[in-house]
Amino acid sequence: MNKKKCFKALLLLTATLLIASVAVADVTITSDITRMAVGARPLGMGKAFVSIADDISALYLNPAGLSQLEALQLMSTSGRFVNQVNYLTFAAAAPTKFGYFGIGYTGAGMSFSSAALDLVEISTGEYRVIPSTTESVSYTYNNSAVSLAYSLPLRNNLSIGTALNIFGETLDGSTAGTASGLDLDVGVLFKPNSILSLGFLGKSVLPFSMGGKMRWGSSREEAIPSAFSFGGSLKTNFMRETVLGADYEMCPTQPNVPGFWHAGIEVRPSPIFTVRGGIDQDVIGSGTGTGLETYNNPTFGVSLKASDFRFDYAFHKYNDLSNNDTNYFSVVYQAPQYYPLEISRPLDKSITHESTVLVKGKVIDRRIKFIRINDNIIEYKHSTFEVETSLMLGKNTLVVAGLDQQKKVIVSKKIRVLRLRQFKDVPANHPEVEPIEYLGTLNIMPGFPDDLFKPDLNNKRADFLIDLLNIGKIPPATELNPFPFKDVEISEWIAPYAKAGYDRKLVSGYPDKTLRPWEKLSRVESAIMAVRFSKLTITDVLERPYLDISARHWAIKDISAAKQNNFLKFALEYLYPAKAINRAELASMLASTPKVLTQIQELLDFDLGY
Repeated sequence: MNKKKCFKALLLLTATLLIASVAVADVTITSDITRMAVGARPLGMGKAFVSIADDISALYLNPAGLSQLEALQLMSTSGRFVNQVNYLTFAAAAPTKFGYFGIGYTGAGMSFSSAALDLVEISTGEYRVIPSTTESVSYTYNNSAVSLAYSLPLRNNLSIGTALNIFGETLDGSTAGTASGLDLDVGVLFKPNSILSLGFLGKSVLPFSMGGKMRWGSSREEAIPSAFSFGGSLKTNFMRETVLGADYEMCPTQPNVPGFWHAGIEVRPSPIFTVRGGIDQDVIGSGTGTGLETYNNPTFGVSLKASDFRFDYAFHKYNDLSNNDTNYFSVVYQAPQYYPLEISRPLDKSITHESTVLVKGKVIDRRIKFIRINDNIIEYKHSTFEVETSLMLGKNTLVVAGLDQQKKVIVSKKIRVLRLRQFKDVPANHPEVEPIEYLGTLNIMPGFPDDLFKPDLNNKRADFLIDLLNIGKIPPATELNPFPFKDVEISEWIAPYAKAGYDRKLVSGYPDKTLRPWEKLSRVESAIMAVRFSKLTITDVLERPYLDISARHWAIKDISAAKQNNFLKFALEYLYPAKAINRAELASMLASTPKVLTQIQELLDFDLGY
């Protein structure tokens, strides 16, 4: 079964389980131990982890996230919940060629004593249970769960996962009791880009009728409550790396339980230190019958990383009782990554001007007999390989795969390479070399034959107008009457472009109603057109933008707006407004307009569109 069919099958199964789990009969509800000891890292950020899920804690909070692991991870967590219940978790997860697997054990226990109960006959045939004043009975309660998880990446930005939880409970005292049961978690993780991540978790979705329950030795059966969580997170470069996350959780099988939020932040100012904070909402009794209401539990956490180990601490308040404050500790170990195939060049996220690239590497895994680079399969010798590969202009993704004797993929690695357009007449030390190469690569200013850009060539007014119309995806006008310019015939090819520019207020012409399309474009004219095209806010001018622009200059507001938005980086103290602008200066100006700047940022973003 291919990945597409697997995904459809999982969606169908998930939908069926969710519908069935909501329609649970009126049965007794038990607890789910795997909701508590999930690791100190997510606990420190309010358990807002459904859309982050990038380490072994994903086993409990979104098994789809296990597909983000790069190597074996081990975790141990301990804590004393509300200073009464001892929690201990051990977990392991690792990537394999068949997918991503995880296994975890969570145990909780407490001991307590209470008065012995005596059955006293107070009258003939009438009995009463009376606590003893002299005798006591000791009880021990233990709760455990074994979790078996699997995750499958469907493509680069989408993963699915599931976890089977096998539960056990014992209560030892004057009367022994044992229980066992199982349930199922399902998760989905979607990362459209390097900034945004979205996640879904269906917790304990196996219906009661299909075995999602606890069965006691007395044949009493209890349902395991389902919970559905939807989350989103943002990753930014603030303070080196900052992650913001929020999850909304609802419990459809418990109508009296309101929905609640988990929200948190994680800031990593250095490679070895991380600080976290969050709000982990929960429900408490409202004081009126069985009513429940949400309560904000603040959380805090820190991490220290040393070699392959990470030490996590989390502080978690529960309700408004200081005696319930709980400290959690986790140790996470990540094994060094094993690379069956090492690629020495090109490096991932490389930038080049060459039309070809030499792919060099070393084979470590003896099962690999062939190397495939995109669709080109080669046979290597002596554990190394070198292959010349063509690059197209712009973004390139080289998928280097190691194949076995039957040409099945053993390992695959993605190398991202950006090829920029280079012009013979624009040297590397040219002040506008970067915007020229970016606009040439994006085909906004593609240059001339023989790889020439002609940076000192002056532009015509009509040429710049057409460039702006193309960048803004503004089509030529189809209705030309009334036509605003008397020096352009309606039959001329430039007329539809001139009318479109006039309609969009990019050009208004001269006072004598002429456009003068084939005259040289001046610096001030280009600045005005760029400001209009970018729809910048024109404000009052507090000081002269350039020494040669008087306070009464007719275009001082447009010039100031252009300067404030870095359109005129090539002009320092003097603008020389009537001077014809050359192609290099025009490239600098266009590269700073919002529409083109966005395209350049997308071109340089190696996590987007490769």
